[in-house]
Amino acid sequence: MIKHFISILLTTCIFQVSARTLTAVNYSDSAFKKKNYRASTTLQNDIVHTRLDVKFDWDKAQLTGKASITAKPYFKPSAKLDLNARGMNIHSVEVYDVSVKNQKPGMTNNNPEILSNNKLKSSYRYEHDSLKIDLGKEFLADEKYLVKISYTARPNELTTGGSAAINSDKGLFFINPKNEEKNKMPQIWTQGETMASSAWFPTVDTPNEKMTNEIYMTVDDKYTTLSNGLLKESKKNGDGTRTDHWKMDLPHSPYLVMMGVGEFKKVTDLPWNGKEISYYVEKEYAPYAKGIFGNTKEMISFYSEILKTPYPWQKYAQIVVRDYVSGAMENTSATLHGDFMVYQTDREMIDGKKGEDVIAHELFHQWFGDLVTAESWSNLPLNESFATYGEYLWEEYKNGRDAADAHSYKSRMGYFNEAQKKQVEMIRFEYENREDMFDAFSYNKGGQILHMLRKYVGDATFFASLKLYLEKNRFKSAEIHHLRLAFEEVTNEDLNWFFNEWFLAKGHPELEISKKYDVSGKMLTLTVKQKQDLNKTPLYTLPVDLDLYYSGKKERHRIIIDEAEQEFKIACPVNPDLVNFDAERQLLGLKTYSKSIEESFFQYQRAPLFSDRLEALNHLKGNLDRPEVYRLMLSAAENDPWWELRIKTIGILKNAGLAKETDLKPLLIKIASSDKNTNTRAFAIEALGELYHGDDLDVLYLESLKEQSYAVVSSALEAISDSATAMQKTRSFESEKNENVFSAIATVYGKYGSDKQVDYFTRAKNNFSYFGYITYIKGYASFLQRCVKPSSFETAANDFIEVIKTGNDYVSNFTKKAYKEQILDVLTAKAKAGDKVAAGEFERMKTKLEVLYKTVTPS
Repeated sequence: MIKHFISILLTTCIFQVSARTLTAVNYSDSAFKKKNYRASTTLQNDIVHTRLDVKFDWDKAQLTGKASITAKPYFKPSAKLDLNARGMNIHSVEVYDVSVKNQKPGMTNNNPEILSNNKLKSSYRYEHDSLKIDLGKEFLADEKYLVKISYTARPNELTTGGSAAINSDKGLFFINPKNEEKNKMPQIWTQGETMASSAWFPTVDTPNEKMTNEIYMTVDDKYTTLSNGLLKESKKNGDGTRTDHWKMDLPHSPYLVMMGVGEFKKVTDLPWNGKEISYYVEKEYAPYAKGIFGNTKEMISFYSEILKTPYPWQKYAQIVVRDYVSGAMENTSATLHGDFMVYQTDREMIDGKKGEDVIAHELFHQWFGDLVTAESWSNLPLNESFATYGEYLWEEYKNGRDAADAHSYKSRMGYFNEAQKKQVEMIRFEYENREDMFDAFSYNKGGQILHMLRKYVGDATFFASLKLYLEKNRFKSAEIHHLRLAFEEVTNEDLNWFFNEWFLAKGHPELEISKKYDVSGKMLTLTVKQKQDLNKTPLYTLPVDLDLYYSGKKERHRIIIDEAEQEFKIACPVNPDLVNFDAERQLLGLKTYSKSIEESFFQYQRAPLFSDRLEALNHLKGNLDRPEVYRLMLSAAENDPWWELRIKTIGILKNAGLAKETDLKPLLIKIASSDKNTNTRAFAIEALGELYHGDDLDVLYLESLKEQSYAVVSSALEAISDSATAMQKTRSFESEKNENVFSAIATVYGKYGSDKQVDYFTRAKNNFSYFGYITYIKGYASFLQRCVKPSSFETAANDFIEVIKTGNDYVSNFTKKAYKEQILDVLTAKAKAGDKVAAGEFERMKTKLEVLYKTVTPS
């Protein structure tokens, strides 16, 4: 903080001195325009507790509710309470004085008794989504009052917004409420982040508000419910309904309050320290729930131990819903997942658990985001950077350093991809829209920054600092300086330089590195230049480790780069075989560092990390003509410890193709038959199918079709080159509900199929939901190129229309584009290419389908 604010102070002083010599200052200049500073919400009143009594009207997609809000002034006396309440019908508002002097013995602040003389002469105004209440009395800071609000929430009538991360902010979602969509269970769920909880209950909808809460949900008896905290009571009402009472008696922010309703099956796992662990899934996935979420208990134990802070909430539940507007949400003690993020059968999980990282991410939020919450959306990295780093920590613990570094590499590339489009500070006080904070900076870059901080201070110090941060801010909100101060207290070191450069400034370092060795002086000189634009990006202080490899040993040196250009001299008895810059591969930056083929060869063989080997392979891939490089690639394809690098190496070797068939083909057959990772085997089969032919391969493909791995099966289907065999084998997999297999079938039918297969695509539609429809439409569109009957395009058009109506804007727009390009435009082309009779048929079908298209794309 000191370095950042000193620079601002100096700029101000320079202007003041210069101003003495000027006769006038042009205040219309952009430098003097007022900044749109996004301050943390100033809280005049504190919501202590919220009780909600809710019922649902499925046909109208509305909630009828009664909110009982216990509140008090923060410090200054107050006679007013302002609440966020978006798009509601407010039926009545009553205010009661429930301060301590008016309570009977035994009454609690969270469940005050309303005495007959407690009701105050209050009034309210409801305008612009704000409920402004005149309490009828001025209350002091230690005096509580109760506000009772009767209301109706109408989420489907809201003017909604959203972002790339959360594509709707209507808060309360009725999914297939009238049970009109096949294969989709009717359900209700909520999504509170960022400011959407106030679409279904009145509250102070800001992350720096903390409250306890309870919800009484009245539902048809067939439905299961879920909310925060514990289910205290479930009472049948005698009219076919049931009221479930959920209570969260630990404080958390309003955006973390949740509800879920539907015919979910609750699967209970082994408890953690007496606390229930449970999973709420659709009936079809109940047999697989423990496979999908089965590492949850181990994750809770791991995070509790490494943070020295036990899991703080009463239980941990995870629920999987349809048509979710984001990926997943860390509601306190009750995480919500989109079905496309986690649902898999046991057979699908053979190729890897696709939801493992998101499960870890949302669980880590229970500490970072829920227990301690960013006080404003400007400080969102305090939530999302940590959750992203939680993924790394779990991978490292469970699957090893290679797995963690491979995961981190993808996250890093995600940041660099977005950094090409924009550069912003991590902690942003001048964002245009709070939803803009949900980007590759708050997530990806933040996770990388935390890793750098860990590598700088060391593991013991890093986790001791996190423990202190969590202890000091428990059940509170925090800003970035709370985190810095916790680290400074543990390290006894001023860390302003790190936080200023990485959290409060834009950009990343761009380094140019060179080295030379003085034989006579036995001295290595390393030159490092910081080449980033210093007008926009800091001159960084970069602690970096160097590993020198020579005479069969490794020697580590730490250097501190803090100038635009620096030389580092290191005594070394011989010219090193390798100078491995940033040996921990922790630095978030771009570097230019030329190495010889011999150095990269040595690096792959001797440097230990995933990123060392990846970098070496990238340096060597253009040199397959050198025998030693080619041999190394053959060995890496078969023997690299990490499966994704084996896949990468196979991809590099494919460039050798037919010229190296003698040794490459048998190697790929061996990998396809025996690699311990099914994805690597599948990729080897794919490479064989692209490069080579032969009876031996046909035998391999047919044997591979007997595998349980969908990845292997789908690659084998696509690799079969004989059309008759491919069509015959493909038909036997039509009943499989797996995207990889569907894509393989679509590929085969796109090569060899005919109009007869259009019925398959209509049936397959029921196997997809939400973003899975993208795979479906792509495969369908590819197949349509082979269709010659106008009726096939009509069938496809009706299938596309159903997908367009699913309600997901991204999927809908994608499908509309495919409808135009793969149906209407193709019909136009066929009308021009066919004989007169065929042309007329295609033209008439095009006209008919244009009319249908307009029903979903009104002008």
